[in-house]
Amino acid sequence: MAAPTFTQPNQQQPRRSRRTVWIMVGTLVALALIGITAIVWLRASSELHSIKQNGSISERYYLNIMSGDYTTAYSFLESNATIAGQPVDQQAFMRLAKSADARYGTVHGITFSTESDAAQVTVTVSRGSHNYNVHLVLKQENGTWKIVSADGI
Repeated sequence: MAAPTFTQPNQQQPRRSRRTVWIMVGTLVALALIGITAIVWLRASSELHSIKQNGSISERYYLNIMSGDYTTAYSFLESNATIAGQPVDQQAFMRLAKSADARYGTVHGITFSTESDAAQVTVTVSRGSHNYNVHLVLKQENGTWKIVSADGI
């Protein structure tokens, strides 16, 4: 009878953890996403600022309404402008705007459609889940455009 022989089982090399690699990859991806988000945000805010400064009267009017700056929005109205057929002063305009915000939510989207001439603009306004059209009539006096009438805010 032969003596039993013992062999050591194959010793596997200990597996190196890839945890550090995945942490580094995750960190780099997160930093890239933060960087891309920052670039997109800066470009969008720069574009909005440019439109608020240099856009058409109707664009500037509604961008100020979107941001809740009703005083600046009112400055784009002619002194005897009407909203839904009623003459409005600054206080009445602010009440109408705040009432629309309370009833339908704040403006979160606007789309412009110029009619046959630049003096008539149709604006599709989005508030909450409510969308509606507002027709603006503009007039140019002394080289400055002003909104003469609107059938809503």
